[in-house]
Amino acid sequence: MNYFSHFAIAIGFIFSLLFYQKAFAAANGFVAKNVQSGDNVVTLLQRYGFTAKERSLLLSQSPALRNLYLQMDVRYLVRQAPRKTELRLYDPQKNIVVLIEKSPARVFARTARAPFKTSIARISGEVRGSLMANLLEKVDSNWVASRFCDAYVMDHNLDRELSRGAKFWLTVEKKYDGPFFIRYGEVLQTSLQIRGRTVQKHFVRLQKDGGVFVSENTALFKSRPFYAPVDYLRIASLFQPRRRHPITRRIQPHLGVDFELPEGTPIYAARSGTVLRFGHNRAAGNFLVLRHTSGVETSYNHMKRLSGHLRRGLRLNAGDLVGEVGCTGYCTKAHLHFAIRLQGRMVDPLRYLRPYPVFAENLLHAKVARF
Repeated sequence: MNYFSHFAIAIGFIFSLLFYQKAFAAANGFVAKNVQSGDNVVTLLQRYGFTAKERSLLLSQSPALRNLYLQMDVRYLVRQAPRKTELRLYDPQKNIVVLIEKSPARVFARTARAPFKTSIARISGEVRGSLMANLLEKVDSNWVASRFCDAYVMDHNLDRELSRGAKFWLTVEKKYDGPFFIRYGEVLQTSLQIRGRTVQKHFVRLQKDGGVFVSENTALFKSRPFYAPVDYLRIASLFQPRRRHPITRRIQPHLGVDFELPEGTPIYAARSGTVLRFGHNRAAGNFLVLRHTSGVETSYNHMKRLSGHLRRGLRLNAGDLVGEVGCTGYCTKAHLHFAIRLQGRMVDPLRYLRPYPVFAENLLHAKVARF
């Protein structure tokens, strides 16, 4: 190793140390707290002494704060002094932090890019009963456990295909603000024994906020007629003919799949077709129904807004923008409810969808070839 290599390493170390010390100094006096069951932004602000008028002002200042959904596996930071209170609230999926301050001089909230440092953790275990329960024993995060299952749910029935003692492992990002662990990031790789065979999945990023799980067998999905209507498959609710509705609490069918995504995320046509109907109703909120060949229909519900160019009979291609994820109609959290009607019968969309949008196909197959 020559002089310049040693010099570059030394400079890199000094800059890394300075960055860490700066981050540590910025966090000095802060305490990391866990979100409690039932917490939301309003109750959290109440807990730290913000009045109703101050809360209203903060929510008006920051759209990100208004839309922030607190999760129990995402920590927040608080620093309290006799005449000043500061909070740092983190988005559970994006690298965004809402900085909140209260002092005699001002009360304000602003959004910033979270200064996360990222490390990679490897977690392993065996299936002894419920896979979700076994995952949660190893990593106390519903997000991580759910993302692990997301990697397999489109091509495997995990309730039927797993045997006791099946081994699993995963690698996952851990996000830190200074010295404080805040939340887990993306699950990067998974491995699971299914029917005695080890099946590995890799997370491939498509763009800034998108990505899908793929394996060497992803090309097999070419037999499926529909593309994913979103570029990030975070599955919140499966096709369940006897699901208990989260709002009415009555047993009623859930005849589609819910993709949980931030409000405003683009939604695409899953296949070429024509606009059959669209509009707004009490249950579905802003909705769209497309008709495809042989009378097949796809539905897109709870959208924040529909694309402005839509009209009845309009021909769309697979991948055309049709709207944005929202929470209109009967809805508790921003998501897309996507459904497929095949010859008059509602079917499980996950059996007919490829795990990627049409624009990502060439990119993914190029990357799969390198696995």
